[in-house]
Amino acid sequence: MATQEIRNTALPAPYLPFKTFLGSLDPFTQGIPPKIDRSLWNQSGFVQGLILNAYRYFHLVDVNDKPTPEFQQLVKSKNEERKKLVKKFLLDIGYPEIVLMHDLATMTPKMLEELMDKYNVSGETKKKAITFFLQAAKFADVPLSSFLTEKIRNTSGPRRRKNGAKGEGDTRIERQTVLPSGSSGTTRSVILSGGGTVALTVSVDLFSLGKDDREFVFGLIDRLQQYETEHSSDEDEAENEQV
Repeated sequence: MATQEIRNTALPAPYLPFKTFLGSLDPFTQGIPPKIDRSLWNQSGFVQGLILNAYRYFHLVDVNDKPTPEFQQLVKSKNEERKKLVKKFLLDIGYPEIVLMHDLATMTPKMLEELMDKYNVSGETKKKAITFFLQAAKFADVPLSSFLTEKIRNTSGPRRRKNGAKGEGDTRIERQTVLPSGSSGTTRSVILSGGGTVALTVSVDLFSLGKDDREFVFGLIDRLQQYETEHSSDEDEAENEQV
């Protein structure tokens, strides 16, 4: 089967902590239901959405959220077998342009960041997607360059929680501007707390926009970033699990 028929290219690359993804498989060791739904996990609705979208991205569930044979194999696997299946079902299928076309043993962080642009993530979301990828590669014993190994160490420590109300004193969240220069397009995706994904693509020459158009475009961007900020506490809940 061709790669593009396997990977769900409509979704952003998973950006939840890899340990949260692995832990999400635990409830199914006693039995796999005919359909996967969010009520099976105890995490917040936002984290549940991240887990389910990761399953969809890797085609561990089908379009109706029914578990695939690959999902059943992954749940039943242990130790070395699970490492091999993570390499096969997650890395090879989910990131073919990175894993199958390049050597991770000689790759630099900059190269990885540029390649990750193909996977519908940007800004802070892309950083988290890269961390997920590297943690999965480490788990699967994929040879990594010393540059990437150092990056894993730098992103695996405890994360400082925010103080005060949402949006106040937040020095951890960094938002990259999604606006392109010239006419090149940039897409920013967010996973909704209720499930599903919303993507905003900006492809316009900002200097040619009239006042009404500028207000409209920047209003959309502000709403997208506001949603991410308001739900960042749910992401923090998941990120603390990887420490």
